Amino acid sequence: MPSRSEITYFGAGPALLPTDVLETAAAALVDYNGTGLGLAEHSHRSEIAANVLNTAKADLAKYLEVPDDYEILFMQGGGSGEFSATIYNLVGVWVEKRKQKILKSLGITSDKDIPEDALVKELQKAVDEELKIDYLVTGSWSLKASQEAARLVGAEHVNIVADGRKINDGKFGKIPEEKDWKLSKNPAMVYYCDNETVDGVEFPGFPKSLEPNGEEDEPIVVADMSSNILSRRIPVENFSVVFFGAQKNLGSTGITVVIIKKNLLPPVVATPAPTLLRKLGLPIGPIVLSYETISKNNSLYNTLSIFE
Repeated sequence: MPSRSEITYFGAGPALLPTDVLETAAAALVDYNGTGLGLAEHSHRSEIAANVLNTAKADLAKYLEVPDDYEILFMQGGGSGEFSATIYNLVGVWVEKRKQKILKSLGITSDKDIPEDALVKELQKAVDEELKIDYLVTGSWSLKASQEAARLVGAEHVNIVADGRKINDGKFGKIPEEKDWKLSKNPAMVYYCDNETVDGVEFPGFPKSLEPNGEEDEPIVVADMSSNILSRRIPVENFSVVFFGAQKNLGSTGITVVIIKKNLLPPVVATPAPTLLRKLGLPIGPIVLSYETISKNNSLYNTLSIFE
């Protein structure tokens, strides 16, 4: 059998990890810092776990130059879980913003000052006529994300901004030019996968048509960066949400990192009540995919794998 030093490995994920990192991790798995317990055995609510978590956040913020007005969340479920989480959370943001817009147009400051049925009626009209989630489909990962959106909220609310197959003989492999993109007006989000590993497609930089404009209705841009995070500098401040699984560029399988702008979280934007979402026919996500819940609990709402 070949030794580790003889192997050249290019797996997309789980990816190759440095040998010295694995050796350090192996020792920590048996006895972490002389505590007599392995890191995986320590309570995720212990001071040791909190220190590991906070150090990881600080290191990521430093390496990625994450601005102070962003929150770093550690979650579970991988990129596929985020296909759903982004929809649950950002459609909720869209609903809350539409609600506030409706109240403002009526000269009302609180939803307590309007009959609930009347507010629901106005919101339902907005959902039916205006709710769109935009997807740049440039490979299999963004395609899966768009399909999950159609499954959760209905295909009528999903707008395919561009489809790489349409300019490449029915196959992925190219990114359509921005001049041909068909963006919705004020979508709940604009989603793309920065690097499509299966299809060999990577965005060369942040799309110019999605750059922040300083306006209240500037695009809410979401990017899946699972396979190229930390491989180059990115303008984090241009994104509303960036997510990535740890297993490709950071570590082993089990942790999903979400970097989200704080103005998409309470108290800046309230989370719509589940009863309201039900009345509007919109999906209610599992509590473990709630960005608000994970943020409020410092990523420890449920048992997080600290060893990762």
